[in-house]
Amino acid sequence: MYNLNCNHYKLDYVSGDKLNTEAIKELFRQKGLKATPQRIAVYKFLVENRIHPDVETVYSQVIKSNPSFSKTTVYNCLKDLSGCGLLIPVMIDNEKIRYDADTSFHGHFKCEKCGSIFDFKCVDTKTVGIEGFEIKQKDVYYSGLCNHCKNK
Repeated sequence: MYNLNCNHYKLDYVSGDKLNTEAIKELFRQKGLKATPQRIAVYKFLVENRIHPDVETVYSQVIKSNPSFSKTTVYNCLKDLSGCGLLIPVMIDNEKIRYDADTSFHGHFKCEKCGSIFDFKCVDTKTVGIEGFEIKQKDVYYSGLCNHCKNK
């Protein structure tokens, strides 16, 4: 069994990265979010597929097992899940918003050649020059070439 820390809530899921639906329902309850089948399906996809997908990608994948979902439904689910802190929007790409189920503080690196987005740990979170400010969001984005593309 693994643990996923979602804004100080613990979410347990079984090995093989298959998420426990009851744990998702409990997490949603703690966040004050109604556990609809649509929200569960979208959240489950994002937790089980750490690829930083955009709306189109999420829609194309969840529609396979949920043919009645519309793109608007997926968009609204992503908005609701982001709004309650279960997802973070990743705006590393000027073209589209991507989503990440890892809500811990970390950075994102986008490869300029293959377009892949990688997570990395941020060790130092100190800031200088904005003492006393109320910080609501902190993003760290890098771009360049990933090891695979760099070595081609």
